[in-house]
Amino acid sequence: MKKNRFNIAVIAGDGIGKEVMPEGIKVLKKVSEKFDINLNFEEFDFSSYDYYEIHGQMLPDNWKEKISSHDAIFLEL
Repeated sequence: MKKNRFNIAVIAGDGIGKEVMPEGIKVLKKVSEKFDINLNFEEFDFSSYDYYEIHGQMLPDNWKEKISSHDAIFLEL
């Protein structure tokens, strides 16, 4: 039974991040199933050119607040 829950903030960034992150998450999910670890992934779209193009900045003003409650950050920049 999965007892602990680990919340992971996922930030793909630019470049290959958009292609690599989904595959990395698949691997982590398989590992978590095998070893009975409860991983919860929450994806964030900031820290990318796409985000910058829409919002005029790389990060929202409250970026730290958005990810601070997570146990880890899975990041590719």
